[in-house]
Amino acid sequence: MNITELARRLKIPTQQLREELPKLGFDIGFRAIKIDDRAAQKVIKLWSERRVGQIQNQYVVVEKKLGVTESGKAKEVAIPKILTTREFADLLGLPVTTVIGELFKNGVMASINERIDFETASIIAQDLGYITQLLDEQVKELRAESTQAADLDEILKADLDQQVSCPPVVVVMGHVDHGKTKLLDAIRETNVVDQESGAITQHIGAYQVEVWPKDTPKSRGGEADRGILRQAQDDQAHRARLITFLDTPGHEAFSAMRSRGGRLADIAIIVIAADDGIQPQTLEALEIAQKENLPFLIAINKIDKPEADIDKLKKSLAELNLLPEDWGGKTICVPISAKKKMGLNDLLDMVLLLADLEKVSANSNRAAVGTIIEAHVDKGEGPVATALVQAGILKRGDYVVAGQAAGKVKAMKNFLGKDITEASPATPVKILGLKASPVVGDVFKVVHEAEARDIIRKASTYTRATSLPTIVTESTEGEQKENHTPSLPVIIKTDVLGSREAIISSLKKISTPDVQAVVIKAGLGNINETDINTAESSGAIVLGFHVQILPPAQALAKDKQVFAMNYQVIYDLLDEVKKRLDTLLKPELVRSQIGQGKVLAIFKRGKKDTIVGVRVLKGSIKAGTKIKLMRDNIPTEAMIEEIRLGKEIITEVTEGAECGLKLKGQIAIDIGDNLEIYHEEIRRQHVS
Repeated sequence: MNITELARRLKIPTQQLREELPKLGFDIGFRAIKIDDRAAQKVIKLWSERRVGQIQNQYVVVEKKLGVTESGKAKEVAIPKILTTREFADLLGLPVTTVIGELFKNGVMASINERIDFETASIIAQDLGYITQLLDEQVKELRAESTQAADLDEILKADLDQQVSCPPVVVVMGHVDHGKTKLLDAIRETNVVDQESGAITQHIGAYQVEVWPKDTPKSRGGEADRGILRQAQDDQAHRARLITFLDTPGHEAFSAMRSRGGRLADIAIIVIAADDGIQPQTLEALEIAQKENLPFLIAINKIDKPEADIDKLKKSLAELNLLPEDWGGKTICVPISAKKKMGLNDLLDMVLLLADLEKVSANSNRAAVGTIIEAHVDKGEGPVATALVQAGILKRGDYVVAGQAAGKVKAMKNFLGKDITEASPATPVKILGLKASPVVGDVFKVVHEAEARDIIRKASTYTRATSLPTIVTESTEGEQKENHTPSLPVIIKTDVLGSREAIISSLKKISTPDVQAVVIKAGLGNINETDINTAESSGAIVLGFHVQILPPAQALAKDKQVFAMNYQVIYDLLDEVKKRLDTLLKPELVRSQIGQGKVLAIFKRGKKDTIVGVRVLKGSIKAGTKIKLMRDNIPTEAMIEEIRLGKEIITEVTEGAECGLKLKGQIAIDIGDNLEIYHEEIRRQHVS
């Protein structure tokens, strides 16, 4: 065997092999080119034994260093909620290859930078002889997260004497296709609808508009209300007033996003189409507004359509205890047509009136605080967060903390994409400069530089995952049927967190006790080769939403026969999942009774068949159907092979007729027995 070939098999350089051969007891010249085949096999065997010994010695050193103590007692190790495989190995003091191998044994296909959760890490650590506990800092973080919203409420309610008037934050809600985005389109004179897939809004957006108040005040209340409005208009007489709009998606998949919008807003506009009336998401929007104590008004849209019926809609509102103003109630209803731009000024006037009556205000003389309403990772800009400032003034150069994300505000952009240097209360702004992507709904606040850097330092060690793979344990098909609900493993990749949240929520809703969609991994960004490999090992499908399938991933998916598809409209994505869940449902046997009969005569009793005479008492009898009769409280069934009327073979007889039936097999049947005739059909079930 050639020396270079032997070195290749041992995976070492040729020069090193020449140096190691004398140590192994082989007297081969330093310039030798070949080695005897039998000697080569001995070299391979000795080298393998030597390598195993080295590895065992390494493990002994590791055990003495940070593993099991000399007394045999396992060492305790504190693990955070989320950590990478490399970080996990460092905490245990073990080679990362050892940890990856142990994860693999437990069915977890994890790379060196893969994030794993505390539960998975605990199982692996215990297998390696460690006792685990949650890192104290992480326990504190879990408690802190639950109090974020309460803390923000206290901040916004504090220092009432320092609060000044600010633009109202208005959330636009309602059923899908009732014209919410078209309304904002008309107000802003833009064309957002055409940019949204399927003409429905699939991300939460925040926009501002300028409104010039009319000279004549409008008031629906008493003298005090008119005084408030008159004073407000005097203050705003020479400048426009701003209104901040939160545009929330109307499709049922986005109920969590709509709920979030409701918590951020000062006023709600609930859009209802005059030709379609109150629908499920309309009721949900009304429920959110009432639950959050949110002042709202009704925008009756599409009044330009011939089938529009405003009075019918107002009657439906009255039945919900929402009596319109012009009917003597308190519910403000404004008829509009977003398409024809009719009634928009009246609608905006009502928004400003409601804002004045509610005394919408905020304290701008403090460090800025607010809420993250959207977040994503941009290829060129890095982590980008859309935030709504709710108090204080956010300035470029401020250090901010949002959940576990922190950083210096390097740039800010308004809703038009223009750079700005500061953002006052009720202003939506895109923040660039965070070191990680925050979670939608996180409270952000301006902090001192030292506090921000401390959080950044911790985040660099224990990065908060935006997506966590949940490993589905493999089982045989028989075990799955016996012990588990049939499931469809799904990997989700989206462009923004809000969409990911909405899709996961929708998949839970379409799952049933008989079949379910299980999200094993959900993340942001394009579909890559790692996603395909994970799908191939777990039998999952890969679904993207507003992202791309990278060319290498597309080729790998084709090679491994993994289903990977990107969608622009959520309806299509959910339909694909429903279609695949349908295939997992067991076919349903449906029995339908089609008639009744009575046995008049027995013509033949054989082993292969039985022939009887029957009168049809009700319905009909068809060939290929079944008969059922009760004998000593025991049901007996048989298949009808043939029907005869005289000597003629027919396919069906109806009520009142007499016929002969050829039944398959030998059955216990007598004259006078009553028969039930029924049809059996195997139907494919569908996920609703």
